[in-house]
Amino acid sequence: MRWDLVDGFSVIKKGKVSRASKEFSGEEDFFSEHYPGEPCVPEPFFIEMIAQTGGVLYGLGIRFKKEVILVKIEDAVFHGVVIPPCHLEIEARIEGDSEDGAWISGSVSSDGKVVASAKILLIAIESLNGLPAGKVVFNDGFLTHYDVWNVAKKSEGLTV
Repeated sequence: MRWDLVDGFSVIKKGKVSRASKEFSGEEDFFSEHYPGEPCVPEPFFIEMIAQTGGVLYGLGIRFKKEVILVKIEDAVFHGVVIPPCHLEIEARIEGDSEDGAWISGSVSSDGKVVASAKILLIAIESLNGLPAGKVVFNDGFLTHYDVWNVAKKSEGLTV
């Protein structure tokens, strides 16, 4: 199962920042167990949202030639419970990067208030599951679905 915890990107500014959004209706199957009768967005989802938003940002910088995976959470702070239905805004910034990996700082906001923040480490590896590089995480379907190249092109002139 693939957990796409980003619905779309509004900004992907190479080497700088990416912004994405996610909607939860409350009808998603995992809410029936987290917590029955009083659902809330699971805190690990916030980390994964930052990782996915930052992963696309970092991936763009290496032209999606390698796979990008989350390997470390250096710091994470959760500022409150988020109850569906909700609209979330995710921002990720590159703190430092190389061909081998990137430190990403990110936040998730709901109604203009930060509900989670984290600093994570992503690394780039040649391949996953023995498949050609860039074909598991950043396959053509993924890049097309999120319109990554067009969002990045539109973001080039932005001051962030």
